[in-house]
Amino acid sequence: MNKRLYASALALVLVLAPALGAAAQQPRTAPAGDGWSAVQALAPGEKLVVRTRDGERIAGRFVSASDLLLVVRHDETDMSFARDNVRLVQLNRGKSRLKGALFGAAVGGGAGFATGSVLYFPFRDDMMGATVPAFTALGAAVGLGLGAALAKGNKNVTVYEAR
Repeated sequence: MNKRLYASALALVLVLAPALGAAAQQPRTAPAGDGWSAVQALAPGEKLVVRTRDGERIAGRFVSASDLLLVVRHDETDMSFARDNVRLVQLNRGKSRLKGALFGAAVGGGAGFATGSVLYFPFRDDMMGATVPAFTALGAAVGLGLGAALAKGNKNVTVYEAR
């Protein structure tokens, strides 16, 4: 019975871990219908990430936007983008330490659970009964620290996305 419980829990962790990672990396979006006018309403100097239809990614500061053109300062140089070449404009809010920590804890806890289960099942005596929870907690703690340090995920807010 114990073996089935651990196997079910491991399967659940392995199924949910990728979903947690995908959720941690999903950017928040602005309300629908804002369109290009939301880009034009940005304050000069705001940090932006611009993705073009060619796949280029440029991080810089907003300078101006007209009906046909977006100007972003990148490395002390003003770069102009035609509106029809802009696929995505996001406000750059930096990395999310909380999302990174949660993602790291989930992955580390799953890895610790798997390691503890592998070590525990061959022996199955009373002394080894703490192996699975101990390795799960250790893995979650290590993953939490690494995830927070690496800051996986972002807090970017989508302002404009071409259709």
